[in-house]
Amino acid sequence: MRIVENPGAESSGSQILHPGSRKLFCYWEALRAERSCPTREEFSLKDLPEIVPDLFVMERDHLRKCFQFRLAGSRICDLYQDNLTGQDVLAGWDGFEHTVIEKHLVQSIINLQPTLMRMRLQTDNKVQVAAEFLGLPIRMRGSERLQIIGGIFPFRAAKDLLHHSIVKRELLAIRSVWTEYQEVVTGRPFTAQPAPRFSVINGGMN
Repeated sequence: MRIVENPGAESSGSQILHPGSRKLFCYWEALRAERSCPTREEFSLKDLPEIVPDLFVMERDHLRKCFQFRLAGSRICDLYQDNLTGQDVLAGWDGFEHTVIEKHLVQSIINLQPTLMRMRLQTDNKVQVAAEFLGLPIRMRGSERLQIIGGIFPFRAAKDLLHHSIVKRELLAIRSVWTEYQEVVTGRPFTAQPAPRFSVINGGMN
């Protein structure tokens, strides 16, 4: 697969496939209302009991110039067979895909728009599993500090893989999910504009 950048963006979650991703996106949308994003303090894990083990919180480490997991749920750790909390989010990705994913995560913070990604993971026992990644910007109350809360949702349960590690990662698709919002900037209403997105075409590098 080769990834190219095109103008436009997917409208409000139309391409979200996994039920867990859809539940999380709808919850985030309901919390933010007409704002760009909700605050982290507004999130209540009690409202999402079915998917709590699939959730993560990540943050940009500006000194190390990477994104780090601040929290990773138990099913995510089971999928990767590792405790991901504190680790580099993009560890294990090759240079090209690393750059593409990092760019989208940075844009998610800058433009306050969700990032939707689908990937294929291969285990040490040569099992392949597709998974959907959804990252949603959140603001720390009373500050300009931003984080990404989201989920990694495999289309096959990790317990059925009978594996010990993930040995390969393949990016299938990544895009911004355009959400409309209005903020007051220097006293004037500001309406978000569609951000550029990435789409996937056949051919090119793997």
